Parts: sequence; structure tokens; C-alpha cells
Amino acid sequence: MSALRRIFPTFVVAFFLAVTWVAPASAVQQAFLVQNSGWMEPFYTDPNSQFKPLIAAVVGAAAGPGDKLSLLAFSQTSGTNVSPRALGDIGTAGVVIPSLAALGLAHKNGVTSALADTDFQEAIGSVIRTTFQTKPGIIWIFTNNKNSPGNDPATAARNLDFYRMLHLEPSITRTLVFPLKMPVQGKQYAARGLMVYALAYGNEADNELKKILANGKLSSVLTRQPARLKPVDQDGVRIVPQSVLNTPDVKASIGSDQRTLVLDVDASKLVPTVRLKASLENLFYPYLISHANVQGTLRVAQHTMPLSVAPAQVESLAPGQRKSIEVKFNLPLEEVPSPWSHQSIAAMGKQVIIPMTVEVGLSDQQLVLPDSFKAEMAELFPGDPISDVFVPPASVHVSMTRVPLLVRVQYPMLPVLVAIGTALALVAALVGLSLFSARSTRYAVNVDGVRRQIVLKPFRSLVIQDSEGRPVGTIRRGFGRPQLSNVLPGHTLTLV
Repeated sequence: MSALRRIFPTFVVAFFLAVTWVAPASAVQQAFLVQNSGWMEPFYTDPNSQFKPLIAAVVGAAAGPGDKLSLLAFSQTSGTNVSPRALGDIGTAGVVIPSLAALGLAHKNGVTSALADTDFQEAIGSVIRTTFQTKPGIIWIFTNNKNSPGNDPATAARNLDFYRMLHLEPSITRTLVFPLKMPVQGKQYAARGLMVYALAYGNEADNELKKILANGKLSSVLTRQPARLKPVDQDGVRIVPQSVLNTPDVKASIGSDQRTLVLDVDASKLVPTVRLKASLENLFYPYLISHANVQGTLRVAQHTMPLSVAPAQVESLAPGQRKSIEVKFNLPLEEVPSPWSHQSIAAMGKQVIIPMTVEVGLSDQQLVLPDSFKAEMAELFPGDPISDVFVPPASVHVSMTRVPLLVRVQYPMLPVLVAIGTALALVAALVGLSLFSARSTRYAVNVDGVRRQIVLKPFRSLVIQDSEGRPVGTIRRGFGRPQLSNVLPGHTLTLV
């Protein structure tokens, strides 16, 4: 750890400062570090080398609109050689080839001196402090995986120092590794493979790196699945639904993101408990889950509910393989709107979606590297302790995966039709009442034996007076025949 403190003396502080910085929407700063030390000689001198074209293709696939892109060559600072050396803010991927065209091997003191050595930590630290200004960003490293600061012949030991840094440095939130087959033969050295690293510095960069992987452009260039070096405490498994065991009326499927669980059910056929037949898939490539205990929780809004997984243990689950499981949980029926509720009627006979989250935890987690992967890496990088790269820190024995769950409740049209019919009837009644209220009717009334004609609208009243203007009584009209009231003594008032 002392070496880490020397190389990254302010990284932890810088990281916590960086998380308060918000990058522009859909934009991220990215640095592409290209190794050009002496160990890289065959990649530069072999006339059939695809090294530089690969770099350009990766930049083009990873770059997004508005991204700030920097291209840098790195070896080790010594004499007149400075590392890393900026090849320019390339701005867009289209200018990568011209920037790379003149790049050759670095020398310690001019072109006639010895070839430069390599220091990975120096290059990464400089990019974060200088290029990124300690703000979140993604670092891509193109290397033959030989770390030799000070011409140290013990490259395996120096690689271990680099791997420990990747595991233990908290500001590096995600590390992906693309081991590629690229046989090259130079005048001094030969190589069989090339390693491409993708490091996310800060949480925002982690999110952007995941988006780059998800959009599919990078996989058309780096066709091999990336090996995840970090993190190994999250997103280790996914649940692939197959069917609902206890009722045929609830249909299970997986969303277009290949993560979200979807349950479809009619409102009239809801059941309190769901028993889901599914598969648990290992996403910890390249690790084999040698052993883990499985626990589950269902989270709805701010509440948690128990969720059981059977069997509750995983043994020897290879990367990409699936194990049959049964997931059982109760539906929060109190969260499901009534068919006559405002939310259901507003859905117009369509679906009401209730979002939930399934939390799947692995405890006593034991990850091991398959022998087949070790053998493949030993073939590409002979003498490199690749198996030690992928050994998770001893403190990591627990991981958590959060799986979105959507319950889509299909509501019938009857409540909608009733609501529409009621609304139309009410409108018709109001219109009829308005027309009725506007119609005046003439009535004959005997006032003290004298017939008179009275014109009266519905829901109106009128004080009737005698020939001398004195009140005699009141006539009131509602829906039906008018009514006479308040007839003063000594007078007669009748409706003819």
C-alpha cells in the first residue's frame, strides 16, 4: 500500500471532490493512453501490426457527442523523455489516425539512446491530475502488459503492483480488461497478445462506461467479452424468468434491457403470492462462482418484503451459465389500484405499471478463475501473472444485485365505459335542465275572483299583487305544476 500512497497521494480526496462535479448530459472526458516504451517494439515495427488501426477503431466506437477526447503516449519519464506525452486533444475520433501516424518508440535521451521504460502508475496518475483535473473520466490503456519502471526486469512483480492499485484504489470505480490476440514480430521482441484496459475514475465515469458498453458499438471492434476486474461486489447475477408455477394467469418475461423482470396479469386475476420458476445466471465473467449463499428482498417504494430463493446456495456456477431456481414472494396488493380507482380509469383500459426492485445478495461469495481462462491468458501473455490480476480482494465476500421488477396490471374496459356513460348522462341532464330552465310558461290565476295571466320560468317565484298593487300571495314553479303560498288573509288566490 505504501507504493499506492506515493503514486496516488491525493486520489481519495480528489475523488470525493470529483463526485460533486456534474458532467454535461451525454458527455464525458476520455483519455486514450498508448504505450510506446521499448517493450512495445514489435507493435510498432511489424509491417502487419494492427495496433494503431485498433486504437483508432476503439476511439471511434467509444466517443460520443460532446465528449472531450485526449490521446497520449506513455512510457516512463527519464532524461529528456516525458511521460505521458499528449498527442493532442483529438476532439473527434476522425483525427486519431493522423495523430497516431507519427508516433514511434520513446527513447530516454533522444533517438540514439536506449528505449524508454514503462511506468503504468505514473501515466494514470498524470492523466487524472493533469488531463482530467481530478474530475470524472474514462481512461483507456493499450499495452502489451509489461510494466518495467527503471528497466526493472521483474515485470511480473511490477505488474502485480499495478494490479493491486486497480483493485485497491477507491477512486477507480470500474476496471474492464479486453485481452486480445495480436501476434507481432519485431527486430528485438515478439508478442502474442495486446491488453486493452478501461478504467472509470469516479461514479459518473462508471455510469458512462456502462452506457458505452450497452450501445453495442464497442463490441463490433472489441468482439471479445470484457473481463471484469472491478467491481466484484455488485451485479454478479441476473434472474431469467421462465414461468409462474402457482397460476396460469400471471405471465413472466424479461424486459428489452435483458435485466428487468416483467409480470403481466389482469386486474381481476391477481394472486397474493407469486412462485416464479427462473434461472440464476452468473455475470461475473471471467469468474466461476465456486460457492455463495443466496438471499433475496423485494422492495416496493420505501417498504421491503421478504423474498425467498430456492435452492439458497450456488455451487460451481461458471460464467454465463445458469442454475434453475424458484423465487417466491407476495405481491403488495395494497399497492395495486382498484379497477374503479382514478388511476385505473385514467389508464383507459390499458396497463397500470407498478415498479418494484428485487435485491439478490450473495454472501460467503467465493470467486475463482477457471483453468481454461488461465491457460488462454498464459498463451497470450507468457510469464505474466494474469491469474493474480483477477484475484478479488480478500475483503470482498458479499455482492448485491438489484433487479428491476415491473408488475403490469391490465384493467378491463367496463369501469371506463361506465365512467364515460355516467359523464355523458350527466352532460345530457345538464343540457336538458338548461333548456328546461329557459322555457317560460303562461298560467291563469284568479286573484280575488279576477282572472289574470302569469308568465313563469322553472325554479322561479313571483309575488302576485291585487289591482291596487298590494301583495296577495306567492306563486312558485319547480319541475311540475306551480304552487301557491303565503296568501294573505282576506284575499283569495287560485290556480286555474
